[in-house]
Amino acid sequence: MGVRITVQSLWAGANPSAFVYEFAQPRIVIGRSRSADVQLPHAAVSGSHASIREQDTGYVLIDEGSTNGTRVNEIRVVQGRPKILRNHDLLDLGGYRLTIDVGVPVAQTMSARLTVDIARRILAEQLDGKGTPDLDAELDAIQSGPDERVELLPIMKEAVSEPPAARESRPSKPRQSSPSLDPPEAPVKLRRSEVAVYALAALVVATSIVAMSLLMRP
Repeated sequence: MGVRITVQSLWAGANPSAFVYEFAQPRIVIGRSRSADVQLPHAAVSGSHASIREQDTGYVLIDEGSTNGTRVNEIRVVQGRPKILRNHDLLDLGGYRLTIDVGVPVAQTMSARLTVDIARRILAEQLDGKGTPDLDAELDAIQSGPDERVELLPIMKEAVSEPPAARESRPSKPRQSSPSLDPPEAPVKLRRSEVAVYALAALVVATSIVAMSLLMRP
């Protein structure tokens, strides 16, 4: 398991190529010098700009005192202070964007010859259309020259989280019962024949009560 670094040069204009490095070693140096494991051919990159190192069970990035600084996910890191790396982290340094994948299987480790070959290809893409006759001489001049202070991508400020606004408490409204929409029932009307039957029954009952009261007298 190791580290995969995908490099794109922002000096190459639109649609830059992606150059892939794979390492299975405890320390990887990123810089402009010939001794760097990842050689980035531009004066905005310091000779030994930054390094990736094994730490515990993972990897960290350390800015080695570079001139223009190093950013992880667009936030500048403190020089000399390890920054834990995670998969798909984005590094910005000296006009290059590096995508980092850690703890990945490594198919082919880098050699010095392959490192130089990639540096030449990056430089050729950056000089496209400028008509440089001797690519090796141009690469040597860049690697042996001084750092160039360059204003690169703006540094994002860390967002300050604000406490949520207090919710206004409101008294609960009493729930009103909705009136019934059904119309009131109309009174039941009796027919004449039914009234006559009820009147006759009442007369019979009254007659029976009177007869019984007379029979019970001494």
